[in-house]
Amino acid sequence: MFRHFMKAVFYVFFIFTLLLSSCYTSNTSDEGNAAVEGSVTKEKTDSVSAVEAENAAEVLASFYTETDDSGEALAALEDAGVESMDIESRLIYAVLLRSEGRLDESRDQLEFIVGEDPSRALAWYNLALVEHAAGDDSARDSSLDSALAADETLADIYAFRGNLAIAGSNWAGAEANLQKALELQPDSIESMMGMAWVMAKTERLEEALALLDKAVELDPEFVYVRVDRSRVNVALRNYNDAEDDLDFAIKKEPTVPWHYLDRARIRLRHFQDYEGALEDLDTVERLDPGNFFALVYLAGLHDEQRRFLLAGDYYRRVVDMRPDYIWAYMPLGKFAWMEGDFNEAAKWYQKAAAEDPDDFTFPLMAGLSMLRSGNVREADKLFSETLRMFEQGETAYEVVRFCAERNSDFYAVNALNKESNETLRERLWFYLGALYEFENNNAGASAVFQRLAERTGEMEYDLAWAALYGVEG
Repeated sequence: MFRHFMKAVFYVFFIFTLLLSSCYTSNTSDEGNAAVEGSVTKEKTDSVSAVEAENAAEVLASFYTETDDSGEALAALEDAGVESMDIESRLIYAVLLRSEGRLDESRDQLEFIVGEDPSRALAWYNLALVEHAAGDDSARDSSLDSALAADETLADIYAFRGNLAIAGSNWAGAEANLQKALELQPDSIESMMGMAWVMAKTERLEEALALLDKAVELDPEFVYVRVDRSRVNVALRNYNDAEDDLDFAIKKEPTVPWHYLDRARIRLRHFQDYEGALEDLDTVERLDPGNFFALVYLAGLHDEQRRFLLAGDYYRRVVDMRPDYIWAYMPLGKFAWMEGDFNEAAKWYQKAAAEDPDDFTFPLMAGLSMLRSGNVREADKLFSETLRMFEQGETAYEVVRFCAERNSDFYAVNALNKESNETLRERLWFYLGALYEFENNNAGASAVFQRLAERTGEMEYDLAWAALYGVEG
């Protein structure tokens, strides 16, 4: 906003200068006035005009700052007459046209200016901005070259080139241009932010942090320097400092959802502050109901806290927005199994298996889902395919064979009792419990589920918990 404000002041200065000079010319060109009267009138007009210009500029600058809208300034210029503008006013007019999205008209004005005077670097630079907005990279780059030829000391040219290089992940090119921009304009916060980004991407986090600290000192109220500094501090594991900057951002911009999302990530990943993270994510959803990332985090948070119905609702919203979001497939299969919709469960587990063919639990759960829905032939086919993923005698081999043959569990239980990998062993126990449940061996199933239900962090533990306590707990 600081940069927008300075531009606004620049705009209104020329706008009101243009308007008042037109009025003055009209007032002082009347014939028949005595020389003395004309002199007195001119002095009064100059005095009044200066006051009016100052007050009017303040009013319009205030309006522009509060609304971030250049429409009124643009209308003022057009009312004064485009064809009568001098070069400086045309440049301002062109900038305002671009800000309003009237790119063709802006281009016409800027081409007129550089046609009249090719040495005007600012006009070339603004023409480059127009071509960038229009998506013509070749014309943009040509205009930047012309701007540089006209004035090698214009920092904005190098800053713009640096940002273009960042967009293309050309870190060396970005650094060279931003360094030049900072040499010419050492207090440019935008260039500092760009350079800090380059440093962070090239693993110079401490240097990036020092640069952002300097930018904050220059403008303590600039929210997005704080946001960038927060992200660098996260990378440096300075989580308290990172959260403090986001607290500041939220205080200054309480309706911007991304600040809450960034803070929720910190609270969730690094502080295990589930209540605080949930509060932030709920705020994001309220401010921006279609925020995909918030929906993903809300789904995962409710899933981890075993609020499975809520988690299922969020995951379904996620795949409605992004059907290719593969990390939702397994949870949706899990929730469908919990609710007894085994056809739906089989569908999601098969989709998960197609995306991760090395994970044997997905086809195994798809097979068990088919078995529960009465599709025995397809279930047995999946069990046979899964069995081929293991060597005979492996613990997983014996468990999958029990699922496929559904006879004695002797070899599976014996293998599980000998398995030294605790996580693998306990996860595999679930599949025996699921078969026991299918065969109405309720005592055996209950014993397995009780063994697993208090564990967390794996799909099978959640399934065991829900089998004992229900989806809602």
